[in-house]
Amino acid sequence: MKKLILIIAFVLPFAAFGQKSPVDKLFEKYGNQDGFTTVNISGKLLGLAAGMDTSDEKATGDMLAKLKGIRILTVEDSLLNSKLDFYEELKKEGFFNDKSYEPLMEVTEKNEVVRFLAKDNGNNKLTELLLIVGGKENALISITGLIDPETIGKITNSLNIDIPNAKIKKK
Repeated sequence: MKKLILIIAFVLPFAAFGQKSPVDKLFEKYGNQDGFTTVNISGKLLGLAAGMDTSDEKATGDMLAKLKGIRILTVEDSLLNSKLDFYEELKKEGFFNDKSYEPLMEVTEKNEVVRFLAKDNGNNKLTELLLIVGGKENALISITGLIDPETIGKITNSLNIDIPNAKIKKK
């Protein structure tokens, strides 16, 4: 009996580690298929981009260096777009019951649902940002790594973006 408990205690963490999230499954299901556009930017490339000499603030480079990757999945074919709904697929998988993701913004219209979610690591830093668009237009964007909300604020300020009014400031 002790042997069985010891085996279960050893194997269980590896079994949980190998499970894919509903978001990963969606990327695998539709990624690199006809009618879809898939973009995968590795953490290595983001790190290289962070090291490039740019005219903007150092905050952009620091943030890019801490990212593990960016994945984007969009539906380009209008016929496919009318048959799919990324939001509903994730909902069926129980993704929105996952309490490790906190909703940041939710917009629901007649034919479209937009959810912006974040996973917090507990130190006022985020480990993942997700943008899910379902309905008449489908898109999924996943940004992983160490994301500091303060750094995002500095970058948006340097770009002169007025977040509360969602308008771009004129210089």
